[in-house]
Amino acid sequence: MEVIAPSSTTASEPRVNAVRPISIRRATDALLVVLFVAGIALPLLGMKFRGHGWDIAARGENRKMAAEPRIFHLGENAPVTNRARVSGLAHFPGEFKAYLGDHFGFRNFLIKLHGMLMVEGLHTTSTHMVELGKDGWLYLANDGSIEDYRNLEPWTDEELAQWRQVIEERQAFCDKLGIKYLFVVAPSKHDIYPEYMPDRLTRVREESRFDQLLAYMKQHGSKVDIVDLRPTLLEAKKSTNLRLFQKTDTHWNDHGAWAAYLTIMQRAKAKVPGVRILSPSDFAPAVKTVPGMDLARLLGLNDQLSEESFNLDAQIPLRLPHVIQDDVIPINIEGPGPRVVVFRDSFLTAPLPWIAEGFGHGVYFWEDGFDTDVVTREKPDIVIQEIAQRKFMQPAQGLRLTQKVKYENGKWVAIGLNP
Repeated sequence: MEVIAPSSTTASEPRVNAVRPISIRRATDALLVVLFVAGIALPLLGMKFRGHGWDIAARGENRKMAAEPRIFHLGENAPVTNRARVSGLAHFPGEFKAYLGDHFGFRNFLIKLHGMLMVEGLHTTSTHMVELGKDGWLYLANDGSIEDYRNLEPWTDEELAQWRQVIEERQAFCDKLGIKYLFVVAPSKHDIYPEYMPDRLTRVREESRFDQLLAYMKQHGSKVDIVDLRPTLLEAKKSTNLRLFQKTDTHWNDHGAWAAYLTIMQRAKAKVPGVRILSPSDFAPAVKTVPGMDLARLLGLNDQLSEESFNLDAQIPLRLPHVIQDDVIPINIEGPGPRVVVFRDSFLTAPLPWIAEGFGHGVYFWEDGFDTDVVTREKPDIVIQEIAQRKFMQPAQGLRLTQKVKYENGKWVAIGLNP
C-alpha cells in the first residue's frame, strides 16, 4: 500500500494557528496591564499637575474639602515635639485617605461623567443626597428631608417636650432682659412644591413634625412667637403665579425670599415699631439664566443643568449689598435704628441685605444655636432666630451648638476662621 507523506504546508498550519491565539492573548494581557497602571497612575499625575489645566471640572461641593495630613506640616507654626509626631502618625492613615479621596486627579471630571451617565442616561440620581423630581426639579434627599416630606417619623411626647424646652428657654432669657424674640421656620421646598416630587414618594400621614410642634406649643400655652412661613409662601405661589424656589437649588429664589421677608419684618415691626420695611418699588424684577445651583453641583452637573433665576435687583443702595451663600463669618452692621441679633442658616442669605436695612446696629450669625453671651453684650431690641424646617428631624440638643466667636475691636469675629 502506498503511503502518502503529509505535505510541509499541511504539517506547518497547526503550529501557525496555535501561535496566533497566544500572541493575541499576550497582547491583550499587556494592554490590560498598561490600562491598569495608567488608571492608578493618572489620578496621581493629576494631583501633581492640578492648576495646570488637568483638573478640568470645577469643584462644586458645598463642604470644606479634606486638608493635607497634619504630619506634612509639623514645625510650620511651632517646634516639633514627640507628642506632635506621635499624634501625626496616629492620625495619618485616616487623614491621608480623606485627603486622597477629595483631591485625586480628575476627580471632578469623573464625578461629572458619572452624574451624566446616571441622570441623563439612566434617569436616576447619582448621589443619595439628591432626589430627581419631575420637569427638571431637584430636591434635597439627605439631612432627613425625605423623612420630613413623607412624615415617616412623628415625634414622641418626650421629643416634643425637649424642643419646647429649648425654644422657651430662649424666650425666657430674652424676656428677662426686656428683649423681643422671634422664632422663624423656613419651609422645605417639598412643602411648597410637592407636585414635582416623584410619585413613588408618598406621605404616610398628613401631620408633619412642624405641625406637631405648633399644636404642642399651643396646647401648653407657650408665649413663643413662631413664624410659620408655609401659609405665606403657598399664598404667594397661588396669587402671584411666580415660581418661588429654584429648581436646581434647595432654597427659595428672590421672589420666595421677598414673601418670607415681608412676613418676618411685619412680625418684627409689631414688636419693635421702629423697624423699617422696604417697598417693592425699591427693586426691579429680573430673569437670568444661570448654571445649575447647589443640588446640581451635588450631582456634578452644574455646568450641564441650567435654569431661569427670578431675581429682585435693588434700585436703592444697601449697606449689605451681597451675602456669600456659605460664608459663616459673623456680619456686623452699623447705622441708626433698632438693634438686632440674628441667628440664621442659609435660607436667610437672600433676604439678609433687606433685613439689615430694617435695623440699625445688627449682628448676624450663621448658627442654629443661641449665644447668650452675644445677646447679653449686644442688648438688642429683638432677637430673630431662623432655622430650616428639616432641622426638626434632628435632636433638639443640636440647637444648643454655638459658633465660637469673640468681641474684638468693636465687632464680633469667628475664632479659628479667616476673616
